[in-house]
Amino acid sequence: MRSVSRVTVVAAAAAAVFVAGAWWHGVTWSDVRHWGTPRNVIEAEGEAVRIPLPQGETERIRPRVTALTAGAYEFLFPTGGAGGGPVRYDPCREVEWVIADHLMPDGVEPLVHAAVARVQEATGLAFAYEGYTDEPVSFDRALIQERYGDRFAPVLLGFQNEAQNPDLKGSVTGLGGSSAVPGAYGDEMWLRAGVVTLDFEDLAGILRNESDGAALAEAVIAHELAHVVGLAHVADTSELMHESNLRLLDWGDGDLAGLAVAGSGACEDV
Repeated sequence: MRSVSRVTVVAAAAAAVFVAGAWWHGVTWSDVRHWGTPRNVIEAEGEAVRIPLPQGETERIRPRVTALTAGAYEFLFPTGGAGGGPVRYDPCREVEWVIADHLMPDGVEPLVHAAVARVQEATGLAFAYEGYTDEPVSFDRALIQERYGDRFAPVLLGFQNEAQNPDLKGSVTGLGGSSAVPGAYGDEMWLRAGVVTLDFEDLAGILRNESDGAALAEAVIAHELAHVVGLAHVADTSELMHESNLRLLDWGDGDLAGLAVAGSGACEDV
C-alpha cells in the first residue's frame, strides 16, 4: 500500500476583469468582493481555468471529531493548509466521490462503501457518493473536467493491475492520494480530486483465499482512503497507516488521532 502525493502548480490570473456585464463573462460577486485580487487559475485539459468558487455555507456539515487517542500519524502535506497546519479537505463542503467500476471484483463494492463510511466517521468530513464513472484511473487526471461540470473532479476510486500500473507491482495492493491546490483566492491550500487505485487481482485473491478476506480487503481500501484525506505512512506497525498491513483490520490509536486532525481543517470562505 503506497501513498501518492501530488502538488498542483497554479498561477494567479494576470489581469482584472471589467465588472460591467460581469455575469456574461463568468465574474461572480466573490470576484467583485476580492476586486484587485485576481482569482487563481489552474491548467485543466490544456486550458487555463479559474479555480471554482466553493459552494454552500461556511459552516461544517458534520460535527468536528475530537481526538480521544494518541499515537503515530503523519501527513502527506504537513504545511500549507488553511489556518496553518496540514493541507486538508474543506469540512464545509461534501467530498464527492465516484467509482470507476471497470474491473471491480465481485463483492468489493460494499467494502468500498463501508471503508468510505469508516473514514467519514473518523474525520467528520461529509462524503457524497455520485455513482459510477467512465473516467480512466490515473493520478495524472485533469482536476477540472467537462464530464463533472464547473467544479473540481470528485475523488475517483478504480481498479487496475500491475500490467496497467507498474506501481502496483509485488505486494502493493493499492495507491491513494490527493492534489494540494490553492483556493480561489490567496495562497492557502486544500486537498482536491483524490484518486485511489486498487489491484483487482490482489483484492480478488484476498477475498478468495483469506478466512477474513472481506475485513482485510476493507482495511486495505480504508488505508488508501486515509491517504486521500491526507495521511501518510508511519513506522509504527500497530497503526493501519504502516506501509505494510500486517493483517490489521481497524484503525490504531494514531490513525484515529490523525484522521480527526485531517477532518478539522478550516473552511474556504469566499
